[in-house]
Amino acid sequence: MKWPFRSIAFPVACLLIVGMFVVMVLSTVLTLGVFLSTNTQSGQRVSTDAFSKLIRSSMDHDSNGRLRLDPKGISTTIMGFAEAEPSFWYLMSDGQETVSHGTIPVSVDAIINAAPSEIFASEFYYTSGGERYLGLRLVDDRNPKVVVAVGGLSLSYAQTIFVALWSVWPQGLYHLLGLVLITTATIAAVIVKRTIAAPVRKVVDSAERIDGLPNGRRIPDGDTPAELRPMVAAFNTALMRIDNAFEAQRNFLASASHELRTPLTKLRIKLDLVKDVEVREMLIRDATRLASIVTTSLQLARLSGQSLAFTSVDLTAIVRSAVADHVPRAIKQGLEIELRAPQAEVVISGSEAAIRVALDNLISNAIHHAQQAETVIVEVLETLTLKVIDHGPGVPAEERDAVLRPFTRGINTVSDGTGMGLAIVAQVMHAHGGSVLLEETPGGGLTVCLIFPPHS
Repeated sequence: MKWPFRSIAFPVACLLIVGMFVVMVLSTVLTLGVFLSTNTQSGQRVSTDAFSKLIRSSMDHDSNGRLRLDPKGISTTIMGFAEAEPSFWYLMSDGQETVSHGTIPVSVDAIINAAPSEIFASEFYYTSGGERYLGLRLVDDRNPKVVVAVGGLSLSYAQTIFVALWSVWPQGLYHLLGLVLITTATIAAVIVKRTIAAPVRKVVDSAERIDGLPNGRRIPDGDTPAELRPMVAAFNTALMRIDNAFEAQRNFLASASHELRTPLTKLRIKLDLVKDVEVREMLIRDATRLASIVTTSLQLARLSGQSLAFTSVDLTAIVRSAVADHVPRAIKQGLEIELRAPQAEVVISGSEAAIRVALDNLISNAIHHAQQAETVIVEVLETLTLKVIDHGPGVPAEERDAVLRPFTRGINTVSDGTGMGLAIVAQVMHAHGGSVLLEETPGGGLTVCLIFPPHS
């Protein structure tokens, strides 16, 4: 159960409980202090009433049936306050036995005995040693024979407040206040949590809408609370730095690929002048592979980190055009390209140029790795799925995630390749919000499935 301690609302709730408890205690003490300081007689009345109730609640009988004060019923500290007063006295009676403490003035004793049992509480003032004191006689309303009388108290303000607070404990007041305190703090914590969570959730939603492309998209901070603005500003600064680094990398790759194409073209022309046929073919093959790497690198640089312009396009028409362009190469290699597509349009939302780049790479890969196969199948499904099926060496299941990254080739590859074709396909599908699924072709080979999202 570690989750509450990681919540913002948990420390807030703890602070609320502690703060409210401190405020309640201080306000109670200050109220009693002001009340007692403005009226000396009120102080005597509060302390005398409190002691009377404490003594009544502590009346008990020992194992011999004799009346006594239960030491657990009244604090020794409070009793020490009273016993430190020479004038303090008390009397308690259960109707059969009477126990008293201190010196009870004769006049007070007469008052206690003269008061009828029908009067359950009676206050009286008396003079002793030249001082005026308050006395209180209580009769138990459930048992009129039980009588308690207290007098001669003259406690300090602090002692009176302590006695008053202690006397209300058995009445359950503190339990009620504690329940109110916890309930209030819990409600406040829930409200605070929702209050805090709302702007945080808004910032999170804004962050989730950022698609990772360096297009300058940032988290808006116009209505962000002041407490969250430093975090939003730091996040936006990090995005800006990532955008700048990504843009610099993309520009370098694009520039390098572009600058290499011209000398490679010249090199390819000059290789025809080599008289040794075997050496010439080897150099041409290497130059062609290098040109292919440059071309795919340039494609990847153009696709990476930019938002594509989407329109409604017919996937079937794009596939028909791409297949037609690759038929001559396939025939030259002794292959057939079989197109399976519905007659009706399969409309998706996307970039026709980007989809064509992905499809060209898939068909080229399929032809490149066909080996002894006779057919490459390109299939369009009405479920917005495009499949390119070959019967080449295939890709083991444990390598299928890796080959979607740049410059990664499968271990079963027996021919030269750039290792970027599937990476470009993955980049195109990511930009379209779709997915790439690599499966094993029945009988051997690789089936690449491009799954496009529903057209909106």
